[in-house]
Amino acid sequence: MVGIGGIAMSAVACLLKQAGFEVLGSESCEAYDPARKVLAENQISYAAGYSAENIKNSGADLYVLSAGEDENNPEVKYILENKLPRCGFPQVMYELQKQSLRVVVTGTHGKTTTSGLLGHLLHNLDHSGFMVGGVLQNYASNFMPSEGHYFVFEGDEYKTEFDDPTPKFHYYKADVLVLTNLEFDHPDMFEDFDALKAEFEELVDKMPEDGLIVYNADNAELVKIVRQSNISSVSFGIENEADFKVENIQYGEYTKFQTHNSLSRDHTAKLLGLTEDYQTQLPGQINAYNALAAIATLRTLGFGSNQIALDLLSFKGVKRRFELIGAKNGITLIDDYAHHPTAVKETLDASKIKYPNSRIWAVFEPHTFSRTKATLPELIKAFGSADRVLISEIYPAREKASEATITSDEVVKEIQTHNPKFQIHNSLRKVSNKDEALQILKTELNPHDVVIVMAVGSFNRLAYELKEIL
Repeated sequence: MVGIGGIAMSAVACLLKQAGFEVLGSESCEAYDPARKVLAENQISYAAGYSAENIKNSGADLYVLSAGEDENNPEVKYILENKLPRCGFPQVMYELQKQSLRVVVTGTHGKTTTSGLLGHLLHNLDHSGFMVGGVLQNYASNFMPSEGHYFVFEGDEYKTEFDDPTPKFHYYKADVLVLTNLEFDHPDMFEDFDALKAEFEELVDKMPEDGLIVYNADNAELVKIVRQSNISSVSFGIENEADFKVENIQYGEYTKFQTHNSLSRDHTAKLLGLTEDYQTQLPGQINAYNALAAIATLRTLGFGSNQIALDLLSFKGVKRRFELIGAKNGITLIDDYAHHPTAVKETLDASKIKYPNSRIWAVFEPHTFSRTKATLPELIKAFGSADRVLISEIYPAREKASEATITSDEVVKEIQTHNPKFQIHNSLRKVSNKDEALQILKTELNPHDVVIVMAVGSFNRLAYELKEIL
């Protein structure tokens, strides 16, 4: 496995090992947790540093390439030159789970929490397994082998290999497809929204005749796609009419809501319009949607509401998704992975609901030049629930800094222009690096403040480091 240190690649490596395969791997350097820990626990050895010799000496029957590795990697180059058998990890996962009923969760945002929640529920209800893009706090792992009927995948729309632009979710061949929402993302891969939408249309079109689609009725684009299909479908929603419709939401220490199930097999309950009560530890409307997607899926598959409700409440969430790092000197620290504008907005809105009397600090690291530029009109509207905002330099990720098409200074200027409240001195600032952000926060934070760090790159340890110095 070339690039074994990724969160998905390391999970696949462990599932392969547990299935009886001999697994070797390589990474550019020493792997970071959680991959490092899980590889060690499963006694999977890997080379820290890429070299063609790793491939020559492996004697492997198959080479699995991370999407982030290309022909500039000496191992990939050797594999290509010698025409060795290779693929991406989605094809491997399909082969491992082709005897299971495959539940694939996809959408622009919310898919990690929704797939994690579904994985948790089905593991408790059916001993089923899962593989998602974040570590579930209940298990300290992002994967679980299946001993039941189902396997839950987080369906990623990003490419499978450097020379295979096929979105990963196509290879899983969903039996049950859960669609959380659909907005434009990954401008480095999709020319425009129509190009991204076409992949979702193809995903729906390739569903088996006896498949099931569960979709968000409040997302107009998903409604259009699903209505073009003849596959059985059920909807969930908060604003629009849906098969599973939220009747009432209460935000607080827990997110509590009632759902009206129009598909209920209980004719008395259906006639009386009775509702089902649920609650989750996860805050905000976005998590009400995530929970509702899981509820709609499981109720349609025939699982009872009482057991779903118990297991829903026991779900602690996914690391780096509104993860409470701790509180120190009256200051609450939260770590989050949000980088799409809608996810940023939903995260900050949830924080304002959960901490209504607190001053909300948002520390945001824009992710890739292409995404930042393409989504700037939405990004400038995302910080309305924050009281103080720090914007870092843009994290280039797979892009080259020398090819930057937008700067953080431009982002700050646009946010200030469109948000009068951020024109007040020091309420919105650009920071050059993590140390500058830490110094500002250490100096200016007051008791009862809430700090939300939304970063993917170098800033993603900020909440932990801040906790140490407060």
